[in-house]
Amino acid sequence: MEGEILYKMTDNLLIYRDRNGKDKLIYVVDPSKEKYIQILNMKEVENNVNEAVQKYTKFLDIDSRENLKNVELFAFLLKVRLYEEYILRNLLGRMLFDEYEQFTKDKTLAFAIAEYLSNKETPFFEENRSIIKNTSIFNKLYSLVENITFGMPKMYIINIYNKFLDTLKAMS
Repeated sequence: MEGEILYKMTDNLLIYRDRNGKDKLIYVVDPSKEKYIQILNMKEVENNVNEAVQKYTKFLDIDSRENLKNVELFAFLLKVRLYEEYILRNLLGRMLFDEYEQFTKDKTLAFAIAEYLSNKETPFFEENRSIIKNTSIFNKLYSLVENITFGMPKMYIINIYNKFLDTLKAMS
């Protein structure tokens, strides 16, 4: 493997930058023999997720800086969720089922994606960055969006966003 490991999501799932500067998601089948499977080009994931997030957030209320900060955090959580869904869809059949099932049950992958994205995205409110670094707050907010998938109806997203705002107010 020529290049560098950018982020270790799990022991066997890595984001790797190849010698051409492209980020790839790879699954390490056998670490002793450096046997791995390239799962995804991360640019593909980013493009698909960003398109979906833009569709979901274009009808949310952004009339003040406070609302912008909330929409930004909600959009970030949507990105994490959709990255997770996209990655899991592409992992199915390429790894041991027990390992795959574990990914779907816990939030380890979601939290790792959140860390990866928060380090990658520069225009980000510092308050939101600290929320994402706090595991219990992240889990509480992420649980609101964890059932969102690609192609959800507008009213469902608005309903989840309103629950998200209520949760933020309750936490203040």
